[in-house]
Amino acid sequence: MAQLGSCCSDQLGVVNDAVCFTILLEDTGGVALPIWDDATSFIINGTIMVENDGIIGASPTASLVVNGVAVGGFLVGPGEARSITMNDIGSIGIIGAGTGTARVKVSFSLNYKF
Repeated sequence: MAQLGSCCSDQLGVVNDAVCFTILLEDTGGVALPIWDDATSFIINGTIMVENDGIIGASPTASLVVNGVAVGGFLVGPGEARSITMNDIGSIGIIGAGTGTARVKVSFSLNYKF
């Protein structure tokens, strides 16, 4: 469950939020499908998880793109899930590669101080 505002006596307020949804992913031709963009001046840290519910051999793979750059080695094949924790997340995207369509679950936490 998300913890909003985290009321405390510190001078900085803290926000910890979570987002989760499912997309239908096809081959994107190497172009990242935008998932989330940070429209604030805050430095966002968090964990990103991608779960590919596609059928092995009949669905595309999903690659993670953060801040416009592919995350090295982050390739999620059909039937697989993967997560990564990162600092200074400004945008999140997914690239689909391969035939067919896959249900891909994307969830991520957003953690920042203000």
